[in-house]
Amino acid sequence: MKMKCQRCLDREFDVPDFSLEEKRTLTNLKANYQLAELLERIESIDNMPMLNAKFILLHINGTHGKCNRCGMDDLSGEYVVCPKCKALNFNWDIKEPNGH
Repeated sequence: MKMKCQRCLDREFDVPDFSLEEKRTLTNLKANYQLAELLERIESIDNMPMLNAKFILLHINGTHGKCNRCGMDDLSGEYVVCPKCKALNFNWDIKEPNGH
């Protein structure tokens, strides 16, 4: 799918349809500040170009519901624009069905 962030470059980026397991892995790497490994993992998916991988890295939320740019703590939806700062957020809900 094509995605664009109003706060970033004036272009669209290709974002793959990540599996739930990929979303879990990428979100956990971002939350634990393992950014080099995160970038490598993103690039390895579909031989993604570096610029697309960086775009994705910058927009993954480390904490579900919390804006990755301004910290607003009330986001809902999977790919959502923050109503406060207008940044795009990959707001993936990666919990198991039992809530963990």
